[in-house]
Amino acid sequence: MTTDDPAPDPATGRDTPDPTPPGLNGAAASAAGSGSPETGGPATGGSAASGPAAGGAAASGPSAGRAAAGGAASNEARAKSFGAVAAAYDAARPTFPAEALSWILGPGRLQVLDLGAGTGKLAAVAAGLGHDVVAVDPSEEMLSVCRRRPGIDTMVGAAESIPLAHASVDAVVVGQAFHWFDHARALPEIARVLRPNGVLGLLWNNADTVVPWVRRMIHAMQGDDVGGDRFDPMPILLQSDLFATVETARFRHWQDLDRAGLRQLALSHSRIAVLTESRREAVLDQVDAIYDSTARPPEPLRMPYFTGCYRTWPSDLANYRRTLDAPVAPHL
Repeated sequence: MTTDDPAPDPATGRDTPDPTPPGLNGAAASAAGSGSPETGGPATGGSAASGPAAGGAAASGPSAGRAAAGGAASNEARAKSFGAVAAAYDAARPTFPAEALSWILGPGRLQVLDLGAGTGKLAAVAAGLGHDVVAVDPSEEMLSVCRRRPGIDTMVGAAESIPLAHASVDAVVVGQAFHWFDHARALPEIARVLRPNGVLGLLWNNADTVVPWVRRMIHAMQGDDVGGDRFDPMPILLQSDLFATVETARFRHWQDLDRAGLRQLALSHSRIAVLTESRREAVLDQVDAIYDSTARPPEPLRMPYFTGCYRTWPSDLANYRRTLDAPVAPHL
């Protein structure tokens, strides 16, 4: 859908753990300026040992996240909770740096599929760069917000059954959502809709937990669950015979928040959305206290992020299988 040093970061994407690109440690990341990439070398082969979250088990199901702070909500309930908080999600979640998407897509005008698009945060960046964009998400509530953005076509659908023709797009991008996919079913679908030499790009906004108040925010939202499983997309990509070289980069950016905005950011997370009202209010009280002790109004509170990016291309096998299934769809 529309997925942190050192644990799943609730102050970022759809409750995603940190997919820190290989070779990019926290010290190096802290030195990066706004919009400047830190790139990792290409990764190939089937080794699952390399990856952004050393010691973290790779998830193969819809989510690598754990239950909400002090709660026992299932991943399925959390995955379905986004529609109920679509407005808060759109208002509070950070966008993605244009430089990050340009690094994935490269030059030229492309036909881009934003898969698990949610309210269209990433799709809007792609449209702003001049690309033709279709946003696909299983939540009608999320897409209803996305439709308010110009230059984006929308379709209800899932990563495991993409409602597009064979070889119909130049790029598939996934922001804060790949960890929710059933990868065994989604990767063949992504390879199917990509044209030869098309690109798959994965992005996650990760809060910079070097900052003390950000660490307190995480603890307020996760409680004793801080330090849970990390999601690592690299082994999943490397073990697939449908994609080849994987390259990584990291970009820094900030999000300005006022007191209400920080509260909305907390409310937009599935971990909080599935709590009972009393427990949710207790968490929000802690979030308010963090803002009151940290911010210096009228200046906004600046939430620091690193955007971890992955790009990969269909393998020769994927391209061969696609030609057996159907001809390449023409460019519009």
